[in-house]
Amino acid sequence: MSNATHLILYSHDTFGLGHIRRNRKIAKALVDRFADLHATIITGSEISGEYSTHPRIKYVEIPQVDKQPDGQYIAVGSNQTFDQVITARKEVINKYVMANPADLFIADKEPLGLGGELTDAIAHFKSTGTTLILGLRDVLDDPAKLRSEWERKGILGSLDGIYDQIWIYGSEKFYNPLADIGLSKNVLNKCRYTGFLYQDYPQFENKPSLGLPPNYLLVTAGGGGDGARLMDAVLSAYEADPQLSVPAVLLLGPYSDPDLAARAHARANQTAGIHIIGFDANPEVLIQNATAVIGMCGYNTFCEVIARKKAALFVPRQTPRLEQLIRAERARDLGYCDVILTEDAGNTKRMLKAIRQLIVRAQSGVAEHDFDARGLDRICDSVGAILRGRRGHAKNMEHVG
Repeated sequence: MSNATHLILYSHDTFGLGHIRRNRKIAKALVDRFADLHATIITGSEISGEYSTHPRIKYVEIPQVDKQPDGQYIAVGSNQTFDQVITARKEVINKYVMANPADLFIADKEPLGLGGELTDAIAHFKSTGTTLILGLRDVLDDPAKLRSEWERKGILGSLDGIYDQIWIYGSEKFYNPLADIGLSKNVLNKCRYTGFLYQDYPQFENKPSLGLPPNYLLVTAGGGGDGARLMDAVLSAYEADPQLSVPAVLLLGPYSDPDLAARAHARANQTAGIHIIGFDANPEVLIQNATAVIGMCGYNTFCEVIARKKAALFVPRQTPRLEQLIRAERARDLGYCDVILTEDAGNTKRMLKAIRQLIVRAQSGVAEHDFDARGLDRICDSVGAILRGRRGHAKNMEHVG
């Protein structure tokens, strides 16, 4: 790989599937575009091995941490303190990046890494001339909360001199995740909106979902770690009205609580029109074949559902961040979806009404909209420009030498 381009992506992965799936999309798009590019994803996800592999994408796993409902972190599978597990993660990261030179580095969401675990790696990258990119979701959190968090973590004071570019994986007209948090003009000038990250997979999306009824309603909670209330609300609605005209497929997710999943299976067995899937590494197929989707409005589900012009009902999580609520309400205002708050979804009559309205919307056809889903194409274009610039600089240095 000595003459190849090497991209390293950092995915801290403390909760759910969002970060690892976003990094996989980016890596896959780039290795498809550039034949000499190899990508390494440094990830805290335990299920990276569940995803299909590519000969030029590898995973480096770091010790896992789990984000608790109150926003605190704990080590997974060990008695280490949070500081101890961060030290262990940092050692793995540093060992890898110092032994494997990189042309580009993309950090997902956490500018300094979880608990500052990227600080040494960033210093190393700066000394070796690696192009540093920070990738951010379309929505991070309520601006006041985000500013407080970034001040506490020392990000606001240090971000100025770190990253060469900041990519926002969304549209400027949709939302500005960095507004009103006190960033310098220099930092803001480095920001670029890529558009939302979406890639179709015609090689398998056009295949039928075996064993599932046609024209189903897909219910997905992403990784599933906090999806029990959503699944309970949908099950309660179907239990209350056995005459609902569209069957439902519940995708629980790999992090769903085993006891709660067992209860969901038991209830589904007693309820007409309900089918349950534990985990699917390629939910795009399930989304493509669905007549409509109910989800929590995490980034990846949102992109995949809206880009495919599916009728959608979102039940956004509101703790420990307001990210999903902000995204869902903004999307509703633009006519992309319907929204019901978690407390209202817990009321079976209100949830039934929302599901019926969703079915009507799906059957009448989703209105055309201008959702910008070209993020991966623009990322590939940006990386191409970066690589041309790096190669031009190297040739100039050789000439000077």
